[in-house]
Amino acid sequence: MKTKSLSTLLIALFSTVVLIAQDTIPLTKGLMVGSTSQARRSMIYKDPVFHSFITQKQYKPKENDSIGLNRRDEVERWERVTADENGVFKSRKLRGGYLFITYNSPVEQLRVLEISGHNEVFVNAVPRGGDVYNKHLTFHPIQIKKGENTFLVKGGRGQVNLQLLPVIKPISFLKRDMTIPDFLTTENDTKIGSVRILNASENNLKNLKIVAESNGEVLETKAASIIPMAMRKVAYKVKDNYTEKDTVRVHLKLYNNNKLVDETSVLYHVRTPQDRYSRTFVSNIDGSVQYFSVKEGDLKTDEQPAMFLSVHGASVEARNQAASYKAKDWGHVFAPTNRRPFGFNWEDWGRWDAMEVQKIAEDMYGTDPKRTYLTGHSMGGHGTWHLGATFPNKWAAIAPISGWYSLFSYAGKEKAENESAIEHMFTRSNYASHTLELSRNYLHHGVYIQHGDADEVVSVDQARFMKKHLAEFHPDFAYLEYEDKKHWFGIDFHTIFDYFKWHTIPDNDVVKTFEFKTVNPGVSSESRYVSLYQQEKLFEFTSIKGTQNARTEKQIKKNEVLKTRHISFETENLKKFKVNLEHTKASDTVNITIDGVKFNNIDAKNKNDIWFEKLNDSWKIAEAPSNTFEKNPTRYGNFKEAFKNNMLFVYGTKGTTAENNWAFNKARFDAETFYYRGNGSIDIISDKEFSLKKYKDRSVILYGNASTNSAWKVLLKDSPVQVKRNEIKVGNKILKGDNYSAYLTFPRTDSKTASIAVITGTGINGFKSANQNKYFGSGTDTPDVFIFNNTIYNDGVNAVEAIGYYGNDWSLENGEIEWKN
Repeated sequence: MKTKSLSTLLIALFSTVVLIAQDTIPLTKGLMVGSTSQARRSMIYKDPVFHSFITQKQYKPKENDSIGLNRRDEVERWERVTADENGVFKSRKLRGGYLFITYNSPVEQLRVLEISGHNEVFVNAVPRGGDVYNKHLTFHPIQIKKGENTFLVKGGRGQVNLQLLPVIKPISFLKRDMTIPDFLTTENDTKIGSVRILNASENNLKNLKIVAESNGEVLETKAASIIPMAMRKVAYKVKDNYTEKDTVRVHLKLYNNNKLVDETSVLYHVRTPQDRYSRTFVSNIDGSVQYFSVKEGDLKTDEQPAMFLSVHGASVEARNQAASYKAKDWGHVFAPTNRRPFGFNWEDWGRWDAMEVQKIAEDMYGTDPKRTYLTGHSMGGHGTWHLGATFPNKWAAIAPISGWYSLFSYAGKEKAENESAIEHMFTRSNYASHTLELSRNYLHHGVYIQHGDADEVVSVDQARFMKKHLAEFHPDFAYLEYEDKKHWFGIDFHTIFDYFKWHTIPDNDVVKTFEFKTVNPGVSSESRYVSLYQQEKLFEFTSIKGTQNARTEKQIKKNEVLKTRHISFETENLKKFKVNLEHTKASDTVNITIDGVKFNNIDAKNKNDIWFEKLNDSWKIAEAPSNTFEKNPTRYGNFKEAFKNNMLFVYGTKGTTAENNWAFNKARFDAETFYYRGNGSIDIISDKEFSLKKYKDRSVILYGNASTNSAWKVLLKDSPVQVKRNEIKVGNKILKGDNYSAYLTFPRTDSKTASIAVITGTGINGFKSANQNKYFGSGTDTPDVFIFNNTIYNDGVNAVEAIGYYGNDWSLENGEIEWKN
């Protein structure tokens, strides 16, 4: 590697950390093998390299070793490979394949592994996070052993670069990848930013503070703790006290136990409200600092402003998305981030991010809920289809531009051919990504589709399919196909905003019919005047169709009221729901019919909500739910649901050295992965530090089992699935051995909102099988219970021992578990 270019790169990336180029150790020779994995978007896939890695002691491949057939039915063998003159390994085989490197160290030493272009890396069998998009954000403090050290690298997009850097400052700022707000000339307040801190030491840093000086004013922030040998993005407060448009410097100082350990300065932009600007907020998902961008309107009306939520495409920053719009005279443009430029395809955490921003912006800017619109380009076009179908109650109209309509229409099949009962459980757990199944929800709002017929990235066939599909049932959609236009030709079109202006969300009293379909109430539960609460068969689609009488134009002109409101519902797979009667208050009585069961002469004037529950296949009037432990829209299940509510990672310390090391390393690996993919910042603590009171109402991700993690007995003593060393017990069924793994979820019994996700095994062989974290990808969720053995990367679905859902009462008795035959 050329030392001059390396030094330039390191100075830029490491801020005040001075690195000596000649002390850098480039890793440039190794073995490489192409992919034989059929992973795509699935939690169940075969990977012979990873299978060998977790089942063999001190796995070390040899040149010419065969690992199997690739997708072209060619034999893949390990082969020697050397990096180019820039230290980069480049090969199509590294698109999902593996790179194996050894380094013989003359001494034991502390180093920082700088690596990019990979999905993950195992350093001496310890998992560390990836940098699949080659953003050069990954710096892992590692302990190098005297003698041979191994690096097993899972490739990403075809090139990998890695080297070992010296540690000059064990605790230091990393300036790159900061999340900072813009200052505004019209505001004098405290804003929040975040900066990465490297902890290349064996100490758990709990007494850090950041001092920020801005225009003569100093604010001090107690920084979040950082576990040993890790990097974390932490929040700090800064004073916004500028009145003139400018570019200014904010000075940051980092203290550890009141000792200054690093300092740097950061450029901030002071903008006017007429500029595009960015705001930051603390996310409820993980307590991290996120941003959204704003293009305020040049309002020419006294009405509440409209909201235009614009979701960006892959590799696009939200700030650039907002900057693509001219000021509108009747509303404001808001651009959420999807957590990253690539993020989560606007699904899972991307979906949650979009709805966090929508609520914050509505509250902060006082926008009109009846005039809220959704648009986006490319991946954002998919986000528009997805969010538009998932939350149809939110939008007056949507406008997908050059986007794919479903995650699977762009990325692969929705389900396996002739899928087994076990495979169908995985399909059900990912129904949230089956956007097309929810397409009748588009009847809630107008739809404007736009695409170029020469699009080389997302085929125009995606738009043409939706045009044909909507034509079968939708009375209010528009389609515009541009001749000879490729993928990008803008997003700010007056035709879209003219279409938006024609649409508002109608009041409930004038809505004669509506249809609503949901994956489950935990994803989306509200439509018009109904709130769905529980399903009969969990995680199969649920639908409701409502019809009511409404006033005629003549009655409206005469200001006549309906003395009796008649409402009829047709339901499918629905157990319990609520009807809001606020819109019927002008009537004397309401007659409600549900699937043919009649409830007449309900007092409309003195009743806001009425609850219904299906018992013995017949609908009954019910009391409002009082048991918040039951499954409900706030907490419904699926493994990923626990990864929000300011989630907390808790690793076990009560096992053997190997078990404890696994728990710590796995928690750090997951935090590193979520940082990279979701701009995350997660608190990681040991089981010894956990208490219900201190971490009240926070979801917990628990690493270990009842034998190795003392938080288990505090959080999971009532769980129907119990895991300890050498045993998993599911009700009355018991699996014995140290080679079982499980992903589980269960509610916190001391909270109305928080959940627990468990990443566990019955011993070190089972723990190793749970190392992969494909659950951070979109379309890769699992049910409440997922148990498998350590042959899973060799045997695929045949290694699944049990999978399924608890009942609405979180019991196995009322749930549905599929067992291996």
